[in-house]
Amino acid sequence: ACDIEYLKLKPSCLIYSLGSAGEFAFEQSVHERLPHCSVHTIDTRRFQCPKGVCTMHQLTIGDGKNNTKTLRDLMIDLNHTNLEIDILKVDIESSEYALFHTLFSNNEMNRNGTPIYIRQILIEVHLDRQRIYETNALFYLFNSQNYVIYHRELNAGFPYYACEYGFLKLNRKFFRGHF
Repeated sequence: ACDIEYLKLKPSCLIYSLGSAGEFAFEQSVHERLPHCSVHTIDTRRFQCPKGVCTMHQLTIGDGKNNTKTLRDLMIDLNHTNLEIDILKVDIESSEYALFHTLFSNNEMNRNGTPIYIRQILIEVHLDRQRIYETNALFYLFNSQNYVIYHRELNAGFPYYACEYGFLKLNRKFFRGHF
């Protein structure tokens, strides 16, 4: 994650982790560095978070149809609508494409007049030759929402299939050259 010192100074912070597959190394690392942060892990299957580290939610984040919930719906359920998400970690096995297209649509981000603000996104992008245009569109989508890449790392286990990125949201003026 970027700027851990800033998060340490905040009185509270909110972290959502989408997709754990029963692995909680990310959540444990966050808890060690930022014990005051509220960490919520979301997965389609039920797992047990390590005690005191995170809160597990068994559900599918999607477009709100077919037994899925939108990110906004989850935030409403958890009474987080007046909070910003400091870190959104996403590792959902190729479903990241649809997730961000839904999330960044005007309907989801600005529904009820209150935009969802995500300070930084940690994502594993699953690469596939058949998805090259979809992958390019995903990066253009991040750029259109004022996110910049601050970190890139190949997945050591699948170097030709997955790459991990860190995105940070910047002020729109940064992209216009006005400081």
